[in-house]
Amino acid sequence: KFAGQLIAALILIKLGGFHINSMHGFLGIGQISDLGGTLLSLFTIIVITNSFNLIDGVDGLAGSLGILTTTVFGSYFIYINDYTFGVMAFALTGSLLSFLIYNFPPAKIFMGDTGSLLVGLVNSILVIQFINTVDSAGAFLHIQSAPAIGFAILMIPLFDTLRVFGIRILNRRSPFSPDRNHIHHFLLDLGLSHKHTTFVCLSANIVFIL
Repeated sequence: KFAGQLIAALILIKLGGFHINSMHGFLGIGQISDLGGTLLSLFTIIVITNSFNLIDGVDGLAGSLGILTTTVFGSYFIYINDYTFGVMAFALTGSLLSFLIYNFPPAKIFMGDTGSLLVGLVNSILVIQFINTVDSAGAFLHIQSAPAIGFAILMIPLFDTLRVFGIRILNRRSPFSPDRNHIHHFLLDLGLSHKHTTFVCLSANIVFIL
């Protein structure tokens, strides 16, 4: 599965042109080399793709977060008249809305790897395009700290993935090994239902975006 993700990411970077070439001042870093940009882009796509796969542990959670992120990205791209990426974002929003009707607790259907990895992959494309567009010279709507804003839009799935990967690596385990160390697992252990867990995670993500 990881090999397939690497191939998909390399196709996007080399043939699709989705390449981060600047950190826009984040952590004091500006322009980066082609090799550095390729590695950073590869890391970004792999992590975001897996973040939606890993957060898909509660009915309605991955779908709800996907609707939130694609709505924010889509609204931005439509506002700046970049209709290609606006339509891409809102097409996924509409698909997830239809899916969520049957996935909201109690779920009748499930996203699975095929669905969650696709949602993550599309979001990785959108965030890279967002970072490259929003802080570029002459941008229609200029926003500083583009990487930080992009991270905030994807806060819950990204933070959860980076935290879980870090803990597993520190424990000398594969970052892809399963466990019950995700945010939604903690909320479930506190006694929250699937519906309330989804609401808490979605609300927290909205707060970070604001």
